[in-house]
Amino acid sequence: MTTTHPPFEHLLAAYRLRIFRAAVGIIGEEQEAAEVAQDALLKAYRARDRYDRSRPFYPWLYRILRNTAFDALARRKNRAVPGLEERLVECDLPTALDLLGRAEAIEEVRAAMQTLGEDHREILSLRHFQELSYAEISTILGIKEGTVMSRLYRARKALLAAMKEGS
Repeated sequence: MTTTHPPFEHLLAAYRLRIFRAAVGIIGEEQEAAEVAQDALLKAYRARDRYDRSRPFYPWLYRILRNTAFDALARRKNRAVPGLEERLVECDLPTALDLLGRAEAIEEVRAAMQTLGEDHREILSLRHFQELSYAEISTILGIKEGTVMSRLYRARKALLAAMKEGS
């Protein structure tokens, strides 16, 4: 029995938003992340002949994004790294105080994330912003799940320390 695979363009389209979110997690700024995500999708399309369809698609695509994003970060090393864009989750009639508290908390996390190294920002983004499992992170980064857990532990400690310093 032969399995049919969707056209490559459909795979890219299906993961477009996920790749954008991953780029925001690494880059931090939405406009630049959109450019990086688009560049990564174009690179993936150009490399489509090198994709092994017997393997999961997202880890392959994420590695292309990761390399593209880290290249972009290296090019802007001398500039300040912007934080994560504010995303307010809609809830039932938030008060002005609720909104102010949420905005302050987002700003605190944004500032603390800016001080972290690329590895810490990436693993926190994969787990907490993209909500990937340890197994998925393990596959994407090519490391053991135990290593994922220890890196997350260190990244969380670094984030907490950076948040305490900023207070």
